Amino acid sequence: MKEIVLIPAYKPDKEMCSLAKDLNTRGFDVLIVNDGSGAEYDETFNTAARYATVISHEQNKGKGRALKTGIEYIRDNCKECKFFITADADGQHRADDIVRVKEELKNGSPFVLTTRLLNRNIPKRSKFGNDLSRVIYTLSTGRYFKDNQSGLRGFSTENIDWLLKVKGEKYDYEMNMLYYASKQAIPVTTLDIEAVYIDGNKSSHFNPVKDTVRIYRLLLSSAKASIITAILAQIAIFVCGLVTDVPYDSLYVVTAGLAAAVTAYLINRFFIFNNVDFRDGGRTMLFALFRYMLYGLGTAVITSFLPFIPLFIAFNFCALLGLPIRYFAHKYISAFN
Repeated sequence: MKEIVLIPAYKPDKEMCSLAKDLNTRGFDVLIVNDGSGAEYDETFNTAARYATVISHEQNKGKGRALKTGIEYIRDNCKECKFFITADADGQHRADDIVRVKEELKNGSPFVLTTRLLNRNIPKRSKFGNDLSRVIYTLSTGRYFKDNQSGLRGFSTENIDWLLKVKGEKYDYEMNMLYYASKQAIPVTTLDIEAVYIDGNKSSHFNPVKDTVRIYRLLLSSAKASIITAILAQIAIFVCGLVTDVPYDSLYVVTAGLAAAVTAYLINRFFIFNNVDFRDGGRTMLFALFRYMLYGLGTAVITSFLPFIPLFIAFNFCALLGLPIRYFAHKYISAFN
């Protein structure tokens, strides 16, 4: 196997077989992971096996675990492989777009993320989930992708070791791998593709409530250093507001922000991401310091003209006002990356 497309599959329909056949005729080696679909789907996988290698889980374990099983198989059995591509089994991803991902990888991109052109035909549950995901991910990581949930992705095999260390066994795995990539400063190439939804995407097994909660629970768990230090900064600013005078408000806010940024870096570097090559600390601290400088300026203006407003409330007003500004700032900056 040299040019591999990895497809995790749970209770797939004929679209998976059609995709496997199309990819096979284009020269790809196709690897399908049957994620415990049950005996009633044996015929579907037997058909797919004419065009692909099929490996199986006895029980359903989730998309993330199926992807990891496939990645482990590539690591152990495909030593000559230089890159691999992941695609969904539900017909969303066209073979033409998979070829385009391959070309980006052959040109040297270590990580390719396809971004779907989400038009008016997108199912409502998919559009809402994508919009929410884009906002939360951007505010949590400081990285903007107009679509961070597409399953069509490409990876250099040099990424395999850390991909297998990423937490998450279900749909949360794909989101968290982006977060791990950002913390290692791995460049991500984005590639626009057309979104394909067959019969309103009814074959998807994504649960819009359970899986969305699972995704953000794991993402926020990985971001807990930033959350903890932000809370500590809030406490420090609250105490300073009780015991100090107005003229130093901006200094207290900036100092608390700098301390929070340094603490978050240390926690990430030596505890949360200590098993990978953590490189994102400098960029994150710079953005945090700049953000707290703006908060400090805004807080100083408010408390100077309205001295009866407590420092803590003035600061949080600025921080709340800063959320949409942060989001659009990262979106604007990403256009130049």
